[in-house]
Amino acid sequence: MKQSLCVLLLMTFLGTGCAMPGSPLSQERAVPAAMIADGRRLAKERNFAQAVAVYRLILHDHPSSSAAPEAKYGIAMVYVSADNPRRDYAIAVAELDEFLTQYPQDERADEARSWRQAIKVILETRKENERLNKNIEKLKQLDMRQEEKRLGR
Repeated sequence: MKQSLCVLLLMTFLGTGCAMPGSPLSQERAVPAAMIADGRRLAKERNFAQAVAVYRLILHDHPSSSAAPEAKYGIAMVYVSADNPRRDYAIAVAELDEFLTQYPQDERADEARSWRQAIKVILETRKENERLNKNIEKLKQLDMRQEEKRLGR
C-alpha cells in the first residue's frame, strides 16, 4: 500500500508538469527570470544599451514566457530613464504602444498608458517649443532688417 501510494504521488507529480529542479520546465522558467534580473541590474547600473539587449533577447528567445511583458515594458522604461543620456521618447512611445497591444491585460497596462500619455505631452511640447523658437528667430531677423532700414543702411 505504502509503495503504491508513493508511485501514485510520483506519477501525479510528474504528470501534472510540475517543475522539478533541473527539469526542462524549471529551466524554461528560470532562464527568462534570470535574464530579467540581469536586465534590471544592468539598467540600475546605468548600462542601458546592455539592458535593452538583454530584454530584446528575452523577447526573441522566450516570446511566450511570463518574462516577455516585463522585458517589453523594461525596454520602454530604459528609453525614458532620466539617467539615460541616450533616452529617446519616440522609441519609448513605440515600445509602450507595442506593450499595450501585446499585453493589454498586464498589471502594468495602466501605468504604461500613463507613461505613454505623459511622454506624448513632452513630445508635443518639444515640437511647439521648436516652432516658437523658429518664429522668434524670424522675428529677430525681421527686427534687424527694420532697424537697418531705419538707420539707412
